[in-house]
Amino acid sequence: MSRVHFDLEAFKNHLQRLKAGASQAVAIEEISRWIAENTFIGGKPYSYKDHEYQQRILDSKARETIIRKCSQVGISELSVRKSLALCGMIKNFTVIYTLPTATFAATLAKTRVNPVIQESPYLKDLLTDTDNVEVKQLGTSYLYLKGAASSNAPISIPADALVHDELDFSDPLVISQYQSRLTHSPHKMKTKLSTPTIPGKGIDFEFQRSRRHFNFVKCDHCGHFFIPDYYSHIKIPGFTGDLQDITKRNLHSIDYANAFVECPSCGGRPDLSPEHREWVCENPSENHVAEGFQVAPFDAPRIITPSYLIEASTQYSNIADFINFNLGLPYFSQESVLSPEEIQGTIVHSQFPGTTAAVMGVDLGMTCHIIVANTSYDGSMQVVHKEKVPLQMLKERYKELRLQHRVRLSVIDSLPYTDMVLALQAIDQNLYASVYSQTKGVELFSIKKRDEDDERGLQQLRQINVARDKTFDALMAYIRSGQFSVLHCPLDKEFVEHCTDMRRVKDWDVRTQEIKFKWIKSELGNDHFWFSLSYAFLAKHILGVSDTGGGGSIPLLSTFKVKSNVSS
Repeated sequence: MSRVHFDLEAFKNHLQRLKAGASQAVAIEEISRWIAENTFIGGKPYSYKDHEYQQRILDSKARETIIRKCSQVGISELSVRKSLALCGMIKNFTVIYTLPTATFAATLAKTRVNPVIQESPYLKDLLTDTDNVEVKQLGTSYLYLKGAASSNAPISIPADALVHDELDFSDPLVISQYQSRLTHSPHKMKTKLSTPTIPGKGIDFEFQRSRRHFNFVKCDHCGHFFIPDYYSHIKIPGFTGDLQDITKRNLHSIDYANAFVECPSCGGRPDLSPEHREWVCENPSENHVAEGFQVAPFDAPRIITPSYLIEASTQYSNIADFINFNLGLPYFSQESVLSPEEIQGTIVHSQFPGTTAAVMGVDLGMTCHIIVANTSYDGSMQVVHKEKVPLQMLKERYKELRLQHRVRLSVIDSLPYTDMVLALQAIDQNLYASVYSQTKGVELFSIKKRDEDDERGLQQLRQINVARDKTFDALMAYIRSGQFSVLHCPLDKEFVEHCTDMRRVKDWDVRTQEIKFKWIKSELGNDHFWFSLSYAFLAKHILGVSDTGGGGSIPLLSTFKVKSNVSS
């Protein structure tokens, strides 16, 4: 009897492999059904029960899918199954699945990818000896699991589909480099998913450039259509205050266990079940390649209840984390970014008195960005000149600005035009080349200085080794200190844009068992004046004219120790 069952199972798998040569269009149309029929969880066929919203996302025929999501609703699990399904359904198909770091990717391989393969007779039968935490070969198709940190260069192989998980915590430069892997593919499929961070960055940037879908509720009492909102529609019996006022200290005095979603039209309690839900596109007339989906906690109402959300809101010291992770919405946080209003507020129309020394910061590129700032003994600093200069004109313009403003010390980007750096250092003994490096403690920088020695064949060296993220932390705090100002000029708008382009995110350091903050570039990468400002800021500290005492050390709050079993 067991022998007959084995033959039937083998024959079924054989038929499915014959169908695996299907076109992309056929594969996409059948992907949700294929997952339900060929993947398992806990020994049972995978079911969309309690996650019914997932089928609409899977059934999207768009070449690119954007998912702005809350946590714990099964989107990463679904993305893994979709990636494996594509490898199982289409011959000679390659998927590259990325996470913020290679460590996270390896964990996903062990905890999510391997169990799905092992529980699926079809996928398990396709699996070859090429099976490790970085690559799985399924028949003639491949699934690669890679990190998207700056130290992980994209692998030099062609791909048919890219899946970027936790986009907001990945390096945008590396993500953009992965796009070239799709060049020769006829499929060119992309999926980007993440809990959001701040508005206009990361997944929210991508979501705003898609045909945006929201999962509406149709009230079963009055027929009103609406998108459930935590702060507007969750009600607690006997509580009339603001949900943001609920904390660990007063949670026990509130009947939050009986919280419910209220219809904004009739005041009833609408049924959030799938039969009363409908995905609606907000901007159907806009011509976007991508389809975007907002996945909220209310889309899985049997798993995430209003009472759970209220209790979860009391577990965070920063409201932004609750809104990002539990509600799946972007939120501006002073911990994460400087706002345009903050930078605009530093712009003045007159120079401050008592200037002690001028410093200069230069960000290299085909177009170089220059900041000249006056500093004072009281620790204040004012940007008095902003300029963009073509690289071929930098040498002459640098000499002119140095004389015009009587610049005492400058810091310049060391890459990628090292020849230009050396040429400028030949005419300026007080120009330091900035090199980013990993440092411990709270030091922002260390100086390496050496005189030229012809007998020993040593070149003159004036270099500043910089802790990049700590320097940006210190600069953000300094801008907010009231000691920083910017003299008005026509480049103010661009300066504001560049100073608010990067974002600051939490990063778990496995080696040191610390949560640190790192600054990552945006998708646009318009941050050149921010870098040149940071170089001028460093030049100020090399001079030692600030009230911090110089010396490269500034007290920071950018790192804190946590127990080893806590993750970010």
